[in-house]
Amino acid sequence: MKRISIILIFIIGFSLSAAVTPAIIQSPLYSDTDTASVDFSFDRSIENQLGLHEQETLSLADELEGREELAMSHPDYPVTPGDILKIEYVEASKATTVLTQVNSAYRIMLNTFGEVDAKDKSYEEVKDAVVSAIENYLPFSNPAVSLVKAGSFFVTVTGEVDSTVHVSSWGLSRLSSTIPYASDYASTRRVSITSLDGSVAHCDLYLALREGVLDQDPLLKRGDVVRYNRSEDVVMITGEVARPGVYQINEGTSIDQAIREYAHGSLPTSRSNGYSLRRYQDGVVSVNHVDPEAAGSFILRDYDTVYVPPVAPSSKAVTIEGAVRVGDAAPDTGSIQSSGRLYYQFYPGETVSQMVRNLSDRFSAVSDLENMYVKRDGKILPVNVRSILMGEQSSNDTLALKQGDLFVVPFSQLFVHVAGGVLSPGTYPYIPDKNAMYYINIAGGFDPANNRNGKFSILNKYGEREENDVIISPESVITAKLNTWQAVNGANLATTVTITSLVATILTIIVTATNLVN
Repeated sequence: MKRISIILIFIIGFSLSAAVTPAIIQSPLYSDTDTASVDFSFDRSIENQLGLHEQETLSLADELEGREELAMSHPDYPVTPGDILKIEYVEASKATTVLTQVNSAYRIMLNTFGEVDAKDKSYEEVKDAVVSAIENYLPFSNPAVSLVKAGSFFVTVTGEVDSTVHVSSWGLSRLSSTIPYASDYASTRRVSITSLDGSVAHCDLYLALREGVLDQDPLLKRGDVVRYNRSEDVVMITGEVARPGVYQINEGTSIDQAIREYAHGSLPTSRSNGYSLRRYQDGVVSVNHVDPEAAGSFILRDYDTVYVPPVAPSSKAVTIEGAVRVGDAAPDTGSIQSSGRLYYQFYPGETVSQMVRNLSDRFSAVSDLENMYVKRDGKILPVNVRSILMGEQSSNDTLALKQGDLFVVPFSQLFVHVAGGVLSPGTYPYIPDKNAMYYINIAGGFDPANNRNGKFSILNKYGEREENDVIISPESVITAKLNTWQAVNGANLATTVTITSLVATILTIIVTATNLVN
C-alpha cells in the first residue's frame, strides 16, 4: 500500500511539473518541410530539363546568314542536295568558273571531268575529290572549290509534339534543333530518328546537352523522321546541390543516386540529417523527411521534388509570457486559465511580425492583442498583434527579433464591474457596444435607498475617468454614487448607536460588579 502511494505521489508530481514546464517552439523557418519558404515550382518543359533558356540559341548552325562560311570551316559538314559549288580552274591560260549543284542523288556533275559521288561525304572530302577529278584531265590547272549556297531539306518531327511538323533544316542542323517543337511531356531520354533507308537511331538528348556525349545529338539528314516519346519519371532536385534543376531520371533511381548523378552531389553547405521529399499521390500532396540512411533505397517517382536543406544557423530565443497557450491542444473553452510562458527559437533576421503570425494559434479570446509589448534593453516597445494579424502595415514588419527579448501578452478579461448604489452590485459579462446604463440595469438598477439622482462614474481598465455616455470597454468599473441621507449618514448613525450601546453595557457591568463587592 505504501509503495502504491509513493508511485501515485510521483506520478502526480511529474504531471504537475510537466504542466508548468514552458514550451519551446522553433520558428518554422528552420523547417525544411515548410513549402512556403522553398520554391517548389515545377517547370517540366523539355527546355528546362535540358538547362536551356527561351532566348538561348540552340545551335549557331541554324542561323540563316553565314551558313556557307560555317559549312566550309566545319570539318563535319556533310555535302547536302541543293548545295551549290563554285569551281574555278585554268584551261589554256584562260580562267574558267563553273557553278554546279549537288542533285537529289548526292551526285556532282563536272561535265567533261566526269562526276563525283558526295553521299555520306564531308565538304572537305568532296572538295578534294573534285580537285582530283579536274587535275586528272587538266594538270597544272590550279582548281579551287568553294560553297556559294548551302542546300536545305525538310525533316518530320512527330510523337509527343503539339502537332506533327515539317522542319526546314540544312547540313549542320542537329537533333537538338527540333527541341522547340516538343511538348512539355516529351522525353529527353528517348528520341528516335528514322532515316530514308529505314534504319532507326535512338538518342539521349540529356546525355548530349548536359553530360557532353556529343554523338547523342547527331546531324539530321534529308527525309529523317524525328519521334519524341512521352516522358516518364521527371523530378526536381533543388536546394544545396551543385546543379539544381528538373531531370528525367531512369526508372528505379533512388534519391541518393539522383543527387549524385544528376545534381552532381550536395554542397558543403547542405545539412547532413536528411532530405525533404514532396510527392503527389492519390490527389494529395505530402512533404516528408527522408533520412540519409533511407535515401539510398528510396525510389523516386514522377513529379517528385527533392529538397536538400542548408545547414541551419545556431538558434537564439525570445520569451513570450502572459495570456498565451503553452500546451499543444487548445482548451475546450477557447480561453486561457492562467499565465503561460513560451520560448521561441527565432531564425536569424526573423521579424516580430513573422513571429506573431507563427504563434497566432497560441492566443485566445482573453489575450489583449492590442496591448502586447516587448521589453528590450530596459525599454518597452508596443506590439499591436491585432494589426499584424489583420495584415495592416506595422513598424513591427521590419523590427527584427533580438536575443533576450521578453514579450508580454496582457489578459483582457471580458467583464464589467458595477458597484455602489445599485440593487445587485457585482461583476457582469462584457457585451460589446453597450453603455453604462445597460450594465446598471443588469445590476438591478439604482437602489432608491442609496442613489436617488442617478449619478455614476466610469473608470476604464487603466484607471482613467470616462464620460458617462461612452461605450463601455472590458474591465471598466461603473460606480453608482451614494447620494441619500440614509446612504451617506445611515452607516455613521448605526456605528454611533452601536458604540453607545456597547459603552452603556460596559458601564452597567462595572456598576453591577461594584455593588456585588460592597
